[in-house]
This record gives sequence, C-alpha cells and structure tokens, in this order.
Amino acid sequence: MVSWDEKFSRWKSYFSFNLNELSGLITAAVVTGFIFSFRDWGGDTFNFFLGLQHLILAILAAGIIFFVRSSLQKTYGLAEGYKVEFKPFWGGIIIALIVAFITNGLIPLVIIGGTSVIFITKQRMGEYRYAFSYWNNGIISLWVIYSAVIIAIIFGLGLHFFPENYFFGKGVLISVLMGFFALLPIPQMDAYSIYFAATWLYLVALGIMIFAALLIYLSILTKSLIGLIILIIFGAIAGFIYYMIGSEK
Repeated sequence: MVSWDEKFSRWKSYFSFNLNELSGLITAAVVTGFIFSFRDWGGDTFNFFLGLQHLILAILAAGIIFFVRSSLQKTYGLAEGYKVEFKPFWGGIIIALIVAFITNGLIPLVIIGGTSVIFITKQRMGEYRYAFSYWNNGIISLWVIYSAVIIAIIFGLGLHFFPENYFFGKGVLISVLMGFFALLPIPQMDAYSIYFAATWLYLVALGIMIFAALLIYLSILTKSLIGLIILIIFGAIAGFIYYMIGSEK
C-alpha cells in the first residue's frame, strides 16, 4: 500500500470522468430511474405531475448511487495503480427496459454495466508482482458491493427519519438490487472479475450483500436503527482491520 501523500497525488492527477463515462452514467441513471418509477404515476388513476416528480426523484437517487459507486472504485483503483472507468452494458440497459415494459415495472433490473480497469505502468512501479493483478481487479470490482452497502445505509438512515419519503425508499431499493445484480455471472458485470480474483471472494461478496440486505430491511420492518447500527459496526471493524494489515512502501 502506497503512502497517503502518493495517494493524494494520484487522485489529484488522475481522478476524473471522461465524456463517454459521463454519458454512460447519465444514461444508466435515467433508465434506472425510469424503470424504478414505472409503476409510480398515480394509483388507480394516472397522475402526470406526481409521476414526473417520482421519475425525477428516482433518477436523482440512481445518479447519486452510480456516481458514488464509480468514485469509490476510482479512488481505490488509483491507490493500487489503476485507472478505473465505468463501462455501460448497452445490451443490459435495453433488456432492462424491455422487461420493465413487459412486466409493467414489476421486475426492475439493474444490469447497467461494469468496470473497465486500465493498467497505469508508472504507478505500478515497485509493486509486488508488478504486472496486472487479477486480485486488485477483483477488489476494485468488489467496491461495487461495498458502495451498494454504504449507500443503502445512508438512504436507510434517511428513510428511518422520513419513513414516507419516496427518494430515500427508492435509494435503498436501487442500491441493494444494484449490489445483487452486480454478482450475476454476465461478462459485462463485475461478478467475473471478483470470481477470477478468488472463488471464495465471490462467496464473500454474496454473503456481504445478503447480510446487509437482511439487516437493512430488518431496520425498515421494525422501524428501528438496530439493523443499520449492526451493519455500521461490522463495516467499521472490517475497515479498521483492512487498514491495520495494510503496509506502506
């Protein structure tokens, strides 16, 4: 693990979103927001203004989720000497839209894309096993799962204090489903990178999502913070252990 000064230098020099990335993220947010607000255009009668409000809020929630996800992946990737970019899965986006129309929004899919990892030769100099690392690539992809949990906790806290809030409710649902769909064995998703890093790592990722989802929805169903507090404590302990076992060059 490189020093913090080196990390800040890398983030300052390389942390950015190119136009292709931004267009992909915006498209993913709009499509995801549309899918998750598909059935929210009024009750028994169609309400355009209510539906438009729901659509905007769902797009905003999805945009925040995808932006935070990509930002965390970029941050970790640069610390390890890689430039990370969001890569949209256009076929998955089209499939998600078709399924939404066919099922009338009953089956919302989040198969919007995966991660492209670019080897930065200069930044990898001096690293153990200097060449491209499947392990590093797997951990970068694993940050999709970490980010899904982190964002779900934040939205879950908002939903606890504002139980009827549409924005927080959709944020929890989208972030949790994003984590699970990222583990689908589809080449364009992040599951393959995690699996090829180590088979057990994939099982850990699946376990994290199941554990997190159960605790988050436990808090929602019981209208208490107990599940979220347990999840935050486990996350803090895991982060502390990771930091302590890391070493600087």
